[in-house]
Amino acid sequence: MTRKEQKEARKIQIIQATLDLFVERGYYGTKTSQISRRAGISEGLLFHYFPTKEILLEELVNIGLEGMRTPMQINAENGLDFFYQFTTMLFSQVEKNIFIAKMFVFMGNVVQAEDIPEKLRKLAASVDTIAFCQNWVEAGQKDGSIRKGDVMALSNMYWCAIHGIMGQYALRPEIPLPEPVWMIGMLQNDKEPVQ
Repeated sequence: MTRKEQKEARKIQIIQATLDLFVERGYYGTKTSQISRRAGISEGLLFHYFPTKEILLEELVNIGLEGMRTPMQINAENGLDFFYQFTTMLFSQVEKNIFIAKMFVFMGNVVQAEDIPEKLRKLAASVDTIAFCQNWVEAGQKDGSIRKGDVMALSNMYWCAIHGIMGQYALRPEIPLPEPVWMIGMLQNDKEPVQ
């Protein structure tokens, strides 16, 4: 392993330890000494990579934002297909890497927690997946693949279910994830066949 690869591996190790602790204890409930201990490094080395805990928080928020933009890259045939593709992709990735499920919990906490610096709460809330998915719900209602109903309520229902499943999976990964078709069944027009 080259020196550059070692540095990158150490950075990932610190980020994973920090995410675990922020999910378990919250931002202010986590001390840098706990992060360094969890990462298996000295606190001095932690500060070499991330001079403050807030910089670590910002790094995690930026990783979360990158993940939140993933749905925007899907090229779907219709509204229901968008939700099927995204759910299938998400569940497949989460089964390989629980970090993703923990990021859902973390980002939800960042947006809501009053102990998070305001600029980072606003940054975390800057990608609104519920609003983005309203366009796909609307498209699905027009093409007949998604049930009739309030567009925002349907998008919110889907994302609340996803967040709940991710939160549970982060705590208990031994519980299997639901089938993607079950998830899109919430949105599906009763006359549209499930994929």
